[in-house]
Amino acid sequence: MPLGQATAGAVGISVRRARAIVLAYCAVVTGAATLLIGPLSFAGLMVPHIAKRFGLAAAGSQLVSAMLVGASLLVVSDWIGRAVIFPWEIPAGLVSVFLGGSYFMWLMKRRGQ
Repeated sequence: MPLGQATAGAVGISVRRARAIVLAYCAVVTGAATLLIGPLSFAGLMVPHIAKRFGLAAAGSQLVSAMLVGASLLVVSDWIGRAVIFPWEIPAGLVSVFLGGSYFMWLMKRRGQ
């Protein structure tokens, strides 16, 4: 797969199937880490990528934006988890997986093309 579609296809690998398997594996592992460790694991995995999408080149500005995006993500996740089904709560880690998991899948698919 790292050598490209043509090379992977030439050696008999189904590229579409392999990509689907890799994307599914990444989604399951990210979700499991977030549920086991907590919302901080997802923020640690995805927030630097989200901050980099803002176009910041310097490491210091990326660090500051990553902190702000991570804090915002967790605050919004906690608020949604408390407000969606009011008498009960959904854990912030689970909500952050739903919010950022779709971004993660999009990012993986985009890099594969």
